[in-house]
Amino acid sequence: MTEIVLHHFDASPFSEKVRLLLGYKNAPWHSVQIPRILPKPDLMPLTGGYRKTPVLQLGRDVYCDTRLIARTIERLYPTPEVVPPALAASVNALEQLADRQMFLAAIPVLFRPEGRAALRERLGDDYLARFQADRAALFSGGTVSRPDADFSAANWEPTLALLDAQLGASDYLLGSAPTLADFAVYHPVWYVRGNAGVGHTLEAFPSLMQWFERMRDIGHGQPSALDSTQALAMARETTTWQPLAGTFDTSLGHELGQSITVGAGDYGVDRISGRLVHLSGDVIVVERDDDTIGPVRVHCPRAGFVMASAG
Repeated sequence: MTEIVLHHFDASPFSEKVRLLLGYKNAPWHSVQIPRILPKPDLMPLTGGYRKTPVLQLGRDVYCDTRLIARTIERLYPTPEVVPPALAASVNALEQLADRQMFLAAIPVLFRPEGRAALRERLGDDYLARFQADRAALFSGGTVSRPDADFSAANWEPTLALLDAQLGASDYLLGSAPTLADFAVYHPVWYVRGNAGVGHTLEAFPSLMQWFERMRDIGHGQPSALDSTQALAMARETTTWQPLAGTFDTSLGHELGQSITVGAGDYGVDRISGRLVHLSGDVIVVERDDDTIGPVRVHCPRAGFVMASAG
């Protein structure tokens, strides 16, 4: 089995979703720390421009977006199962709730005066200003704007109250064992809980906090530190590709080998250019050539990503 390499940074909430999932699977993985903001010079050769965090690497195959990353981990380590077929629709709905509505609603919470003060103390005024400028650029050009306090007020606490009520009846969101829904919902809660200025506000939801502690205790499994140059060498030296699942979807008129661009549609919309090598109902795979490591295949989910002919 090709070794798992996760490109991430410690404070990344979406990375925490994946780190905790790897811990639950008891999967060995390599940890490559990347910058929180651009530039990310050792990540771009792998992704071809995709800048969101985290990114999963298997040799010279690269996986974008935690929805696809999580299902790739599930394929590699099918037990314990986190997307049971009988709960697949519920898992998907809660994952979307967490990754979109809850994550976006959490951002203004962190920038309330108490939260901003905690960020300033941790990052310093200069880096905080650079971080905010980077995130403003991240939310430029897509279908989703940077969320404001009104969006947060309408979605954050009301959603936490619903989750708190549901978790009062079971240990995990969909029963007696964690599913991918739990790992998805955990990450925005973890994001807020880790801020010394606003983390205490979550204590108003006791069942949610008991669940949070159960999830936190899962841990991150078996990470080993890896330098980014070593990760690039692993890609360069790998001679095989990961399997491509499903039949090629011709319904959109795209052809195998066609030059295309693909990127997220919501935010972080930087485009990846390359040759279309697979298009299933779930996944878009683009093969591109990099001057330093050779050919790389970038895997993106169909849902939430935009694909176009490059001419």
